[in-house]
Amino acid sequence: MSTRTPPPTPPIPHRAAGRAAPAPGGSRTTDSHLPGDAPPHPHRGRGRWVAPSAAAWWAVGGALTLVVTLLGGTLPVGAASDTGFGALHALPGETLTPWVAVLALVGAALAAWTWLGGRRHRVARAARTTTVASVAVVLAGAVVLVDASILARLGYLPVTLVMAPFDPGLRAAFQEFVTPGTVLQVAVLAGGALLAASTARFVRRGAGACGSCGRDPDGDDPSWTSPASAARWGRAAALVAAAVPTLYAVTRIAWVLGIPLGFSPDDVAELAGGDGWIAALGLGGFALVGAVLTLGLYQRWGEVFPRWMPGLAGRRVPVLLAVVPATVVAVAVLPAGLSLVAVGLEGGQLALTADSWGAVGPALLWPLWSVALGAATYAYWLRRRGTCAVCGRG
Repeated sequence: MSTRTPPPTPPIPHRAAGRAAPAPGGSRTTDSHLPGDAPPHPHRGRGRWVAPSAAAWWAVGGALTLVVTLLGGTLPVGAASDTGFGALHALPGETLTPWVAVLALVGAALAAWTWLGGRRHRVARAARTTTVASVAVVLAGAVVLVDASILARLGYLPVTLVMAPFDPGLRAAFQEFVTPGTVLQVAVLAGGALLAASTARFVRRGAGACGSCGRDPDGDDPSWTSPASAARWGRAAALVAAAVPTLYAVTRIAWVLGIPLGFSPDDVAELAGGDGWIAALGLGGFALVGAVLTLGLYQRWGEVFPRWMPGLAGRRVPVLLAVVPATVVAVAVLPAGLSLVAVGLEGGQLALTADSWGAVGPALLWPLWSVALGAATYAYWLRRRGTCAVCGRG
């Protein structure tokens, strides 16, 4: 009588296929979930600090602003701003201050809702839509409080750090980099970024997806979020995001060289005769470097350090090393562009003539630059996000 070898045990399907293997006795393992279920630990892992930080940030800001309002003080906003000009520069600071307090308190309430709402259950589509719309209104209010000074300071900072030790005038200018208005605008931008990130996590959790990576437990992710698709539309967004600062850089560098590109010859001569060429060269060079780095959001050298970088050649570029700076620039460019457009429309200074388009034209494209850079950065993250540390998908 012959014996027959029993058939091999079928392989256990990988949990990325949608359902984890049941544990002995028919129960599921502690880290598994069925399709359609929310991730087992929606607040565990990376990013769980975002929502409470957003709520605390806006709550503290709202409380401080309310105290200033009740004491009859004035924030450095509108006509009381010490940073230059903005979309609200014509409004009195004492008029805007109470509204800033209202905006901050509403932002605190929304941040708390995105933190606590839907922690254990799905959230209805209508509630998610209402939340996103409300947050969009708050973020729009935050954007108009910021002007172009933040972006200007980022652009001037490299050349100021290099030249300040040799130029007393630049040293004095460097000491004025941080003002109450600057601190307020940075705080507003930081709070806006936290609220936007917290809202994104809330929407993901409310739809039953992973709050960290946004992947659907059933695997029904939108096709445009796949690495292959993100590579295609991310490349187009990166090219647009690199073209706008390149145009800006070309005009400024041309002026330094004495070429009246989109600028009157008299203004170019005056620029070359004073210290203005330092600022023009610094801003132009900063914009050109930024444009080149933007191309790395879809190029191979944006994922692996090139050979000519000693000590780093061949190593993987950390995702956050590209995502964080690009996000900071995208966030700073949007209010800068909108404020310049608003001021230009009010003053009738947006006419593009042969002697003015170089000074005005590139700034009109800054809102497009911000959106394109944000899209290119998001596509880069989609391509390189890898396996999620929270839900294990990817």
